[in-house]
Amino acid sequence: MGLGKYSWYLVRELQRLGVSVDVFTTDFHQKIIGAPSFFLKNAFLNLRSYDIVHSSEGAGLLVAHDCMVETYHHYYKQTFNMNSVLFSYMESFQCKKSKRIIVPSFRTKEDLVNKEGCSERKIDVIYHGVDTKLFKPDLVSRNLIRKKYELDDSFVVISVGRLVYHKRHVDILEALSKIPESVFLLVGAGSEEMHIKNRAKELGVKLLHFKNISDEELVNLYNCSDVYAHASVVEGFGLTILEAMACSLPIVCYDVADLRSIVSDAGYLLQPMDVTAMANAFQSIKSENNSIRELGKIALNRSKAYTWEKTAAEHLKVYKSIIESV
Repeated sequence: MGLGKYSWYLVRELQRLGVSVDVFTTDFHQKIIGAPSFFLKNAFLNLRSYDIVHSSEGAGLLVAHDCMVETYHHYYKQTFNMNSVLFSYMESFQCKKSKRIIVPSFRTKEDLVNKEGCSERKIDVIYHGVDTKLFKPDLVSRNLIRKKYELDDSFVVISVGRLVYHKRHVDILEALSKIPESVFLLVGAGSEEMHIKNRAKELGVKLLHFKNISDEELVNLYNCSDVYAHASVVEGFGLTILEAMACSLPIVCYDVADLRSIVSDAGYLLQPMDVTAMANAFQSIKSENNSIRELGKIALNRSKAYTWEKTAAEHLKVYKSIIESV
């Protein structure tokens, strides 16, 4: 989800800056067969005519090129998932062979330096952006969607992301079980889906689950919510947090990656897996009449500092510096 948006917006803005970009990605059969076929496919590509080859998720592992850049999103060996750990080893190798590494947070940079032995000098921290023409407050949409899903005067919390263990959506359910008349909007798909749904039933929390929705539908769901909650304990940047902030939502999240500098006073930053603190944050926002509106304004204003135009311009600086050094 995050990787796809990052790639799409980066390519779009680079093209607007006059950069010619070709994209090589997986097709249907490679998604079925798995990662090895993707790496092998790329190994046979003749990319010598390109000035820069920018790889992500270790996709350029077997590519031969003198000017390679790798985007490393977060330290995958913490994700409690064997497939992710496998990707991590391949991506770590790709980082070592690349001229430069782009990461979306200083926390990720620290992980690469301290845990993977990468040179600090070759790592550039470039934050993601948000499309504020798409992700923006919409009171009309809020009222219509709340009526559509019979949310009435409910306290509505939304979270967006893959349904995997380290995203800790169950923590949000546990916290909301202590908040009367609350509803949890969950957007995403993954291996934890049934566990999350079963836990919601056990806790008596009303859960509305959505997957495979468009960005336009996602904007509507952000706007009909009162708070955005992010319980991931392993994070690179937290792009959905920025989207929610652009829709004027207060944020309740764990204090991981660089979320403290991004969210700041637009919500509550909590110690990872502190469900009681999360419940208290929800209750505080719900009980104070002006809290949602005030925190939402702060979130909206902070989101304006993060643009994809700026992100692309900083990427272009990295590309040019590599070309000039060859």
